[in-house]
Amino acid sequence: AAAPAGAASEPRIYAVAELPEAIRRDLPRIAINGSSYSGDAASRMVMVNGQVFHEGDQLSAGLVLDRIRRRSAVFAYKGYRYEVMF
Repeated sequence: AAAPAGAASEPRIYAVAELPEAIRRDLPRIAINGSSYSGDAASRMVMVNGQVFHEGDQLSAGLVLDRIRRRSAVFAYKGYRYEVMF
């Protein structure tokens, strides 16, 4: 099936509250302790649960740091992408 007109090529990014209940219940607990944003993707980092992670890093089984933005991070988990603001 073709994507609807105007649909982005990237999968949707959800707010945590928009995720299905079963996914929310299963999400690993994370605490954002700090971040550093740069125009250079290789220089971006987020401190989660006291550890430093970069885009593409796996935080725990199935949880990947997809993208770091100025005031948020996008995570991928079980086929869903969701954003955590900080």
